[in-house]
Amino acid sequence: MNFIDLATDRAGFKLRDAFDREVLGYMSGWNWNGSAWVRRTALDTGGSKADSNAGNDELLAANKLDITDFGGSDVGGEAEVTSIPLAAGGGAGAITSPLAVIGRMARLMDAANVDTEGRWCIVDPVFKELLLSEDSKLMNADFGGEGEIRNGRMPGTIRGMRVYVSNNLPYESTGPGTSASAGSEAAYGVMVAGHDAAVAVADQIAKTESFRSPDTFADIVRGMQLYGRKILRPEALMTANYNLA
Repeated sequence: MNFIDLATDRAGFKLRDAFDREVLGYMSGWNWNGSAWVRRTALDTGGSKADSNAGNDELLAANKLDITDFGGSDVGGEAEVTSIPLAAGGGAGAITSPLAVIGRMARLMDAANVDTEGRWCIVDPVFKELLLSEDSKLMNADFGGEGEIRNGRMPGTIRGMRVYVSNNLPYESTGPGTSASAGSEAAYGVMVAGHDAAVAVADQIAKTESFRSPDTFADIVRGMQLYGRKILRPEALMTANYNLA
């Protein structure tokens, strides 16, 4: 077993994981503070909005889906926050289904004249489980081969979108697995959808160096990863807060 390769693979994964978490949080209107997710309420230092109608999280209010967008009632706290109770097929206790949420996002993109090619959505494992439980062969990824989930991407497209699965999406408190049939502002998950042109991202390993470890008979290799991100088309970016029903 080559432990050097294992260690470098692990280090590369952790770099990629931190990068994914920061960029996904930014696109969703959240920041990771090192121990928990917090909603962005201020622009980055020196930052600006691509659309003057966007909030300080650089997102459009109409594109943040919550329970009121599907006929439910806000729990009485902050606007556009109450989560959407979901179940496969819109089953018992749910206000709608995960497919309906993706469909609504696709409709909003259509209304904003967002290109049909290049659309995507990113979901967490809880939302993925609900999707795979939908009564549709299109959702069945259990046949192997091209139906396998690879590199986080689910097979095919759903409502014209590529679908990816990530553990790095924002969540409040105990997350979307917490049952909330009336919606919640205390514990929920966030999913995000958009278009390839919605956000620009630059990434570079700027420097690597190796040196002898002062504590062991080994070499240490370290690198500096630089990256930046910017929302360019807020009309092509959607979020949804949700819970299990």
